[in-house]
Amino acid sequence: MLKNYFKIAWRNLWKNKLYSLINISGLSIGIAACVVIFLYVQFEWSYDRHYENTDRIYRLTEILHLPKEDRQQAATSPPMAPTLKRNFPEIEDFTRILFSGRALSFEHKKIADIKIVYADSGMYTVFGGGAIEGNLKRALNKPYSIVLTESLAKKCFGNTHALGKVMQFSDTINLTVTAVVKDVPETSHLTYDCVVSKITSLDMNKETPGFMENEENWFNNSNFSYLLLKKNTNKDALQKKINFFAYKQMAEERKTSGLYYDFVLQPLKDIHLHSKMDAEIDASRISDISYIYIFSAAAILIMLIACSNFINLSTARSIARGKEIGLRKVIGAERKQLIIQFLSESVLFTLIAAVISMLLVYITISPFRNFTGKMISFDLLHNNALLLIYFSIIVVVGVLAGFYPALLMSSFAPIRSLKGLTRHSWQDILLRKGLVVFQFTIAIVLIIGSSLVMQQIDFVQNTNIGFNKEQIFQVGLERKAYEKKDLLIKEFERQNGVLACALSDFSFSNGISNISLLPEGASENEITSQSVICTDGNFLNTYQLKLVAGRDFSKAMSTDPTQAFIVNEAAVKFFNWGSPQKAIGKKIDWGLGKKGNVIGVVKDFNYKSLHEQIEPLIIHIQPDWTGNISMRIKAGESKQALANLQKAWSSIVQDEPFDYQFLDDDFDKLFKGEQNMRVILNLFTVLAVLIACLGLFGLVSYTIKQRVKEIGVRKVLGASIKNISVLLSKDFLKLVCIAVIIATPLAWYCMNKWLQNFAFHIEIGWITFLIAGVLTICIALLTVSLQAAKAANANPVKSLRTE
Repeated sequence: MLKNYFKIAWRNLWKNKLYSLINISGLSIGIAACVVIFLYVQFEWSYDRHYENTDRIYRLTEILHLPKEDRQQAATSPPMAPTLKRNFPEIEDFTRILFSGRALSFEHKKIADIKIVYADSGMYTVFGGGAIEGNLKRALNKPYSIVLTESLAKKCFGNTHALGKVMQFSDTINLTVTAVVKDVPETSHLTYDCVVSKITSLDMNKETPGFMENEENWFNNSNFSYLLLKKNTNKDALQKKINFFAYKQMAEERKTSGLYYDFVLQPLKDIHLHSKMDAEIDASRISDISYIYIFSAAAILIMLIACSNFINLSTARSIARGKEIGLRKVIGAERKQLIIQFLSESVLFTLIAAVISMLLVYITISPFRNFTGKMISFDLLHNNALLLIYFSIIVVVGVLAGFYPALLMSSFAPIRSLKGLTRHSWQDILLRKGLVVFQFTIAIVLIIGSSLVMQQIDFVQNTNIGFNKEQIFQVGLERKAYEKKDLLIKEFERQNGVLACALSDFSFSNGISNISLLPEGASENEITSQSVICTDGNFLNTYQLKLVAGRDFSKAMSTDPTQAFIVNEAAVKFFNWGSPQKAIGKKIDWGLGKKGNVIGVVKDFNYKSLHEQIEPLIIHIQPDWTGNISMRIKAGESKQALANLQKAWSSIVQDEPFDYQFLDDDFDKLFKGEQNMRVILNLFTVLAVLIACLGLFGLVSYTIKQRVKEIGVRKVLGASIKNISVLLSKDFLKLVCIAVIIATPLAWYCMNKWLQNFAFHIEIGWITFLIAGVLTICIALLTVSLQAAKAANANPVKSLRTE
C-alpha cells in the first residue's frame, strides 16, 4: 500500500513539472540554509565541551567595585586561586594561565609564530589532555619544564621522541620537555602551542624588584584562573562562600582605598558565547550568542517561506484535483487513505528537496568555512546530530506542510467534485493571502535589516574616531626586539617615508590596560581604575591627537617620564575637574611609586570599539610597559617604506619576524562579527526574496490558468493587454503592500534594538523603509506582470474554442 502511495505521488510530481520545480527549489534552498546554519551553530556551541570534566570547570572572574562604577574582569590576581584551594575543600584543583612574550628556540633556531603560556601543575588535572609522551600529572611540577603540543613537537623534532629534549627560552634559559600532548582542539577558547611551568616564571623573576610582591597582591589582575570543582558541588553556594571569605580578606584594603571584589564562577562552556568582560584571555576567540539567535532565526524564517509556498500552491491546485478525489471516494477510498496519499506526496517532495539540499550544502560549505574562519565540516556519516536534523526536517516539514492541504482535499464531497462544482471557501482564500503576506513581510524585514546593518558598518568604518588611523602600522615586539626597542626606534625614524614613531601598548584588538589611581579631589577611599596607555612620549604626535589644553610630553622636560600625565576630556568630566584648562596641574597618584600632575588634555578619541562610550583615559611615559612600535607613513609610500623598515629590522633583530599590521585593519577586526552578519543577512535576504517570488510566480501561473477563459472573453469584448495585466496584478500587489505596512514597524523595532549595542550608531531614516518597500513592490510587480502579460497576449480563440 505504501509503495502504491509513493508511486502515485511520483506520477503527480512528474505530471505537474512547474508546480514540482517551484516547490522542490524553494524547499531545497530552505533546507540547505537551515543545515549550513545548523553546522555553524553546532560548531559555535561545541566550544570547550570536549573536556572530560567540562561541567565541573569554572573560570574565576571578578567584579571590581569602584566608587562610581563596576567592572567585570576575566583576569584575576595570582594569589586568589591557590588561596581558595587551601580554604575550600569543594575545589579539587586549580591552574593559572599567563601568556609569555618570550621567544622559544631549539638548537639556537628561533621557532616563529607560536603561543606560549605559563600554567600551574594542575593544568592537566583541570583540563585533562591526551598524553602522547610523558606523564601529564607531573609534567609541570618542576621549574624549567615545558609541555609541547603534538604539532609543535613534530615541527621541532620530526618523528623522533621529544621527551627529555632541551629547548631554549629567550636564548639563555634551558627548558626540558617533560610531555607531549595532543593539539588543542579548534573549539577551545584557550589555545597554545606549549606550556611552561608557572614556577619557572617565579624562579626566573625572583630577583626582579617588585615581582614577588605582585605575586601576592590581590589587586594585580594578571592571571586567568580556572577551578575544577568536586562532583556534586553546588556552584552558587560555593560562590557565596568565596565572596564572604574574600570580603574578610580585603576588608582593610576596602577601608583605605574603597576597592573590593565580588567573585563570579563562570562555567567553562559559557565563555565563548556569553563572555563580555574586560581583559579577556583571547578576544578573537570570543563570540556573541546574539549572532547565533539572529542566524538561526533567519534560517528558520527562510524554511517557513518555503513551507508557505508548498501550502499555498497545494491548496491552490486542490480544485484541479477535485475529480480525482471524487473518483477515489466513489470507488471506496476512505478519508484516512486520502490523507495518507497526500502526505506521502508532501514527504516525497521534502525527501527530494533534502537530497538536492545536500548537494547545495556540499557546494557552499567550503566558501562558508573560508568566510567565517570556522573549521565547519559537512560529514553526514559521522555527525549523528546532522542526520537527526535531516530526518526531522523530512518528517516535520513533510507532515506539517502537507497536513492542511491533505485535510482540505480529503474533505471534498465526491458528487460535487465529479461535477466540477468544488470551490475554495473564504477560509482557504484568506489562508493563501495570509501566507503571501507572511512571506513578503519576512523578505522586507530582511531587506531593511541587511540595509541598516550595511549602513552601520559603513558608518563605523568611516566615522571620525578622533584621530587619523590611516597610514599607521604597528610592529609587535618580542623578547629580543623589546630589548633593542630604543635602537629600533632610532633606525626607523631615519627611514624615508616615516613621519613619526612611538612606543606604546595601544592596540584595538588586544585592548589596553587599566590602572588604579587616586585623582585630585577624591578622598583616600575613592581609588578608581581607569584605562591607561603607556608610551615613550611621542604617542600624540604619531597618532595626530589634538590637545585642547596644556602641552604634549617633551624631552626637554626631565620630569615628564616620572611626573607627567595627559588625560582625555572624558577623564576631566569623570574626575569633576571642570574645564580642560582647569585640569592642568591636577594631581594623580598612581599608587605604584608614581605621582605627578596633568600637563595636557587631549580631545576625546575612540580607543576602544564603537560599541562602547569613550571612557576616561590616562596617557603617561612608561617605555618598559610598551609592546609595539607605531609608525605613521607618508601617503603613497607604504610599500617602499615597509621594505626599508623590514630591512632595518633584520639588521638589528635577525631571528625574530617583522610582524606588523595596519591600524585600520586592526580597527576593522573589532567588527568582524557585524561584517559576517552583514554578508550572511544579505545572502539570506536574496534567498528569502527568491523563494517568495518563486511562490508568487507559481500562484500567479495557477490563477491565470484558472481564469484563462475569463481572459479570453474579456479580450473578445475589447479589453486591452494593459487592462488585463492590471486586473491580474492588482490583487497580488495589494498583498505585497500590506506586507510592507506590517514589516516597517517590525523591522524598525528589531533594528533599533540591535543598534543599541553601539554607543555610536546611525539614525534610522525613513528613506531606507521607502526604498525597501518600493524595491519589493517592483520585484513582485515584475514577477506578476511577466505572467500577466503572457496571458494577456494569448490568442483568445484558443482559450474559448472548447465552449
